[in-house]
Order: sequence, then structure tokens, then C-alpha cells
Amino acid sequence: MALGSSHLDLPAPRRAGTAVPAASRRRIELGSVLRPYVYLLPAVVTLGIFAFWPLAATVYNSFFQWNMVSPRKPVGWENFDRILTDPSFISLLQQSALYVVLALISAFLLPVGLALLTMQVGRTAGAFYQSVLFVPAVISSTVGAIIWQFLYLQRGGPLNAALSAIGLEPQAWLNDPNLALPSLGLVSAWKFLGFNYIIALAGVAGLPREQIEAARIDGAHGWHMLRDVILPLMAPTLLFIGLTAILQALPNVFVPIQLLTVGGPSGSSSNLLYAVYEDAFKFFQIGRSSARSVILVLILGGFAIWQFRLLEKRASYE
Repeated sequence: MALGSSHLDLPAPRRAGTAVPAASRRRIELGSVLRPYVYLLPAVVTLGIFAFWPLAATVYNSFFQWNMVSPRKPVGWENFDRILTDPSFISLLQQSALYVVLALISAFLLPVGLALLTMQVGRTAGAFYQSVLFVPAVISSTVGAIIWQFLYLQRGGPLNAALSAIGLEPQAWLNDPNLALPSLGLVSAWKFLGFNYIIALAGVAGLPREQIEAARIDGAHGWHMLRDVILPLMAPTLLFIGLTAILQALPNVFVPIQLLTVGGPSGSSSNLLYAVYEDAFKFFQIGRSSARSVILVLILGGFAIWQFRLLEKRASYE
């Protein structure tokens, strides 16, 4: 085409109603189908690398005897059999269950109760309580454990000084087999209560006021209001807090155990998760540690599924 020509060789526009070629239509349809998966690809790759692949490797290693130096030796179900028939497994299971119970009290019941009470004290006082209760959540777990180590000192510690002041005997908080586990549970409760408290507070603040006022007009007050109106409306929030309380009970207490008792005295403050760590990084029994990890995942997964089904029946997301 010569320069200056008034005619441009452009493709003619497609007229309305003109059929799209079959090949183009297939490409458009294929793009529509694949587009959501392309958006999900980064998350799937990240989960695959950091979650699913380690889980698969753990299950695989549980059927071998391996110390990370010598070649793997296949042993079948022997690791699981030794763990489940070991008398110490029952003790670890009981202690793990006690940590979960303490976590449900301190990271589920207590935060929800405090959130409900905070909404009754007014905005100024409520802001003060929010700040006080959330401060431990921003403190490092290591620093928090060191603070409590000072508080638990048998000689000169503030807690024993307070007991002596009221005429009671000082206690060996971290050296008494009967006190070590609840003492560590208290450290974990102090550290992680504030996070769930803020979530519960947000759940309370987001309750639909119209329904609450309608229930109050209908005569619902006190316990009946809490049981029949408020808690059902908070079911999604309660589900989240309850699941995190169960699943994070043992990880949250790991640092206090490592820094304050190392599982002692006589293993009275250990649990299944800490035993996984000891098998892997103290005794280098990777197969045994992997088998214990699989058992722990199954137990916690069962708890999570049970609680999810229990609360999901009453949860409303509308």
C-alpha cells in the first residue's frame, strides 16, 4: 500500500451474529476453565512444598529405621507397634490430653467469657482491659518463659514470697511432678490468651443487635439470652477459637517445656509433641519420631473433626 493512500488494509469488523470459529471458541472455554486454577497455583505450590510434601515424607519415614546417617532400613509397622505398646505412651497421651484441657479452659472458655464481660463495662474501661490482656501476646515466647522462670523461683520467687506472706509453704513449681505440668499450662495460658480474647471480642461486637433486641423484647434475659441467642450467633467465632485452642495446645507449650523443665521432672511435663522432638533431635530416631508424628496428627485431626461437626451444626454464616 502506498503512503498517503486513503484506504487502510484493516480486517473488517465482525458483524453482529457472526459465528465464532470453533477453534477460538474452544480456546475461550479452555481459558475460562483453567483461569481459577492459575490463580490457585501459588497457594497450591506453597502448600505442596511446606505442608503436603513434609507430611508425605513423614508418613514414608515412619516405616523405616533411620538416624539420618546410615541408610534407611525398612521395618514395616514396627515403629508404631513399639510406640503403642510402650508404657510411657499412655503417660504421654494423658499429659497431652491434660494440656489440651488446660488450653480449652484458658484459650477458649476464658477468652469468650472475658469478651462477654468486657462488652458490659463501657468503652473506656473496655479499651483498658483489651490492652492489658493483649500485652502478653506481643511478648516473645522465650522472654515470657524467662519471666515465669523468675516468678517460679523456689527461693526468692514472687509467687512463693506471696505464699509465705499468707502462711503457706513455698512450692517447687517446676520441680514437683504434680505441679510442673499445670505450671507450664499457666505460662501458655498467660502468653496466648490475649489473641483468642481479641477474636472473641470481635465476634461479640459483630453480633446483630436487631436479633438481640428482639429476643430481649420477647423476654430473654440472663442465662437464657446467653445460651439461646448469643452463643448460637457466635457459633462461627466459637468454632474458630475452639479449633485453634485444640490444635495449638501442644505447640504453644513447647517453648516453656524446652526452657523451663525439658520435659521433667521424670517426664511429668512432657507430651506427644515434645516426645517427637526428642526422638528426632536428641536420639536421632527419625523413623520412631515420624511414627509418633503420624499418631499425633491422627489424634488431633480426630479432635478437630469432632469439634467442627459439633459446632458447625449450629453455625450460621449469614
